[in-house]
This record gives sequence, C-alpha cells and structure tokens, in this order.
Amino acid sequence: MNSNPKYTTLAAWPLAICQALDAQNIDPDPLLKAAQLNRKDFVDQPDGRVDVSLMTQFWHLVKEATGDEAFGLSVPKYVQPMHFRALGLLMLTTDTLENALLKLGRYSALVSNSVTIRLEQSPELLGFCIDPIPGVDISVMAVDSFYGTLVGFAAQLGADANSIERLQLMRSEPKTPKKWESYFKAPVTFNAEQNCLWVKRSGLKSLAVMGDEKLAAYNESVVQKYVAQLETESISHKVKHLILAQLEKSEPSLTEIANQLNIAERSLRRKLQEDGANYRDLLQQCRMELAEHYLQNTELSITDIALRIGFADTSNFSRAFARWYNKSPSQFRNDGL
Repeated sequence: MNSNPKYTTLAAWPLAICQALDAQNIDPDPLLKAAQLNRKDFVDQPDGRVDVSLMTQFWHLVKEATGDEAFGLSVPKYVQPMHFRALGLLMLTTDTLENALLKLGRYSALVSNSVTIRLEQSPELLGFCIDPIPGVDISVMAVDSFYGTLVGFAAQLGADANSIERLQLMRSEPKTPKKWESYFKAPVTFNAEQNCLWVKRSGLKSLAVMGDEKLAAYNESVVQKYVAQLETESISHKVKHLILAQLEKSEPSLTEIANQLNIAERSLRRKLQEDGANYRDLLQQCRMELAEHYLQNTELSITDIALRIGFADTSNFSRAFARWYNKSPSQFRNDGL
C-alpha cells in the first residue's frame, strides 16, 4: 500500500469485499495481489487506510472476476458499525437514529475522503449526496456499497424497511436494475445528475438509539481527532476540495461551504483571510482547474466545458481562460496533444 496517499478509505472495505468473495468461493488473494494490495495488511491494521486508486483497481478486478454488476450490494452485509471504529460507536451512542445518520454524514471523511458527502435536508426527507471529486476515479460499486451499508446500519438501529424514499445514481443503467430496486425497496434512477439516497425523516427522530450523552461526547471527540489527523490540508485546500466536488451541479455559496465544514461563515471568511485567500478567487481557481482537467482528459467541446463550470457562454469562458493561461482553450488543448 502507498504509505502516504492523498485519497484513502478505511481498511474495513477491502476486508468486507474479501468476505463477500469468500462467500461466493472466489479467492480474493490473486485479485488483491493484482491491485498491489495484501489482505494481511488489513487484518493486522484494521484502523489502517488504503489508497483509493488501488481500491478502485481492486473493485474493477472484482467485477471482472464475478461478472456481477451488482456485486457492490453483496458487500454491506459484511460491514458492521464497529468497522467504522469510533464513528460506529458514536452512531450507536447518539440519542436518535436521525442524529446517528447525520453524524455519519458529517464525519464521512473517516470512511473515505475520495468523495464529498453532502447532506440535504427538507422537513420530510434527509438526503445523503455523494459528490465525486473531478480527477479522482472511484468505482460505481463503491458507491453502491456505501449506500447499502448506510441502509444496513439504519435497519440495525431500528429503521423501518420502507424508510427509503428514492435513490439517485450517476452510474449508467445496469442490465438488471431491479436488483437495486429490490435491495433498497424504493425507486432507483440511473444516469442521474447526482448520487443521493433520500431517507424519510418521519420516525427517525422518535427512534432512540443508546442515547448515552457522555459516551457520545467522548466518541465524537475521538472521531474529530481522527478526522483532524486526516485533514492536513490548509483551509483553502479544504474549501477548494468542496467546491470542485459540487461546481458542475451548481455554484456553492460561502454559507453552504461553511456549513459543510461545520464552522460559522464569519469564521471561514476570517480563516481564508489568514490563509491569504478569498472565496471568489478560490471559486475562479476551481473553474480553471476543472477547465484544464476537461481540456486535457476529455473530448468535450469548448461550449460544453464552459457550461459545465458555470459560464454563461463560450466567449466569457475563453476570455477568463486566456487571463489565466495566456492562451485560448483550443490552444491549450492542442498544446497538450
């Protein structure tokens, strides 16, 4: 395993995948070796982290070996709250199921920092959105497994079998979509604009978990310390990370970013100033970095790229791009060929 990768996930995931493969009489060790992974590392260091690029390769090999596009849905049965270490304990000691799920979303970086988990709330629904980070490749089966695990945790904590309102997945429609509808017991939309699991809030607040306030506070302090150790980036990099994950869908406001970082807007503005940055400049940097990514790595038209990153038309995009790179988007793309 890479000793210091930027994007990582908990060792619980490859362990659970191995168990799911074992259950189907498929030896995971050759697949792990091909992905430059070793099961002994996960067993010896259950708190360890795994390079997400290697995990994505492992998922790809698993799909080839099983021939099952829905294999990700067979993994959650081997993941328990305790596998999430202090975060699992925090969920179990929180007062209500709703708060347990909110804690999972808030501290999702402990599970994996290769995506951004965004929580959307309405009076009736709680949405768990998984926003991909441009340039960071994750398997669609990893998304399936995370949502399956979330539903499994909710069921263990007392959620009703019909607590899911609907599921949106960005992945292309599989050959057997009914496997997903049967698993989640809800309508599933593929080729969606976002990944989002919508849970009915009715009943979540009344479902008590363990509700030990002192234990919950202690477990949360442990989780916060763990996540802080993972987040060694500056506040500017954290903000850019969140902007990049959401910019294609809509331009996030400073208020929204502050909420996702669990700090006050005024505090975030001050921290950015201390870091020698401001929000509008970071937003523009993200637009240009996304543009650079799409120009170098895709065949999207200049117009499509402009619209994807929030410009009203190609002219405005080309002028802004030229200010940053001293060349037009077309010249930039041709120079990279």
